[in-house]
Amino acid sequence: MKFFTKILKAIVSCLGFYLSKIPHWFFVWHIVVLAFIMRAVDRRRYKDAKANLDFVYGEQMSEVDKKTLIQTCYKNFAFVLLETIRVPFIPLDKHTKRFRFIDEEYILQTLEKDKGAVLISAHYGYWEAMASVLPPRYHWCNMASLGRLTQFSAINELIIQRREMQNVKFIDKKGAFKHLLKLYGAENALAGILVDQNISASEGVWVEFFGKKATHTTIASVLSRRFNVGIVPVMIEIKENYKSFEARFYPPIYCKKSEDSTQDILEATQAQADAIEKAIRTKPQDWFWFHKRFKSAYQEIYTH
Repeated sequence: MKFFTKILKAIVSCLGFYLSKIPHWFFVWHIVVLAFIMRAVDRRRYKDAKANLDFVYGEQMSEVDKKTLIQTCYKNFAFVLLETIRVPFIPLDKHTKRFRFIDEEYILQTLEKDKGAVLISAHYGYWEAMASVLPPRYHWCNMASLGRLTQFSAINELIIQRREMQNVKFIDKKGAFKHLLKLYGAENALAGILVDQNISASEGVWVEFFGKKATHTTIASVLSRRFNVGIVPVMIEIKENYKSFEARFYPPIYCKKSEDSTQDILEATQAQADAIEKAIRTKPQDWFWFHKRFKSAYQEIYTH
């Protein structure tokens, strides 16, 4: 297994170095080719995305627009995969220059006032940049990134290596809370959490998302309530044919501290879902429509 891990790392490193040196137009060509291959061999994702779009938009979006949007989703997915492989070989200053930061005062003011914050986002645009372009900007913070590991140790090592490239501690979502409690027990804690995936009802709470019932993690709300820190949404939009990106921050969300902790957490969690939905409605083609987002309440829509 160790030998396989070394081989895989060598292949990924060679590919990343190669992708970092080719002209941008040729890099985009690789994105298009990989997206085409994924569309051809993975029809399940296509059907799941179509089910989501039919469920959310119905006849408000034409069949042609739905098909075009799903094709863009495949391209964005291919971009994130290839970009994640090559980003370690791109100089940090060159990487950062590709980003424009909008309303960054929301996170900066929250960090200054609360001595910590929770960054939330979604599988939207270039979401992996949360672990590459943001950490150097908040270098005084103790940063962590939550993620799911796979059953393959070699792939897990690559995931952790990429996430921790900028001194960000990777925390597996399984059993994450005890690590987060330790992190937020000190000042200047800043964890990045993707909160847009379906989870079981026992793991979270029910919220309204696109006018439908959906489950939502409460991790950010619990941290906000316990440690009095703001929850700051950030969405990283893809611009100009994958040449540049826009990281947009939203006003902080605070979990109240009343006698009804359940209601406090529900309200803060619903506010997070609303912020994510607002960004998706603004630019739906940047969201990862392949997830079975509504599975817990509407499993039947994914019966293909």
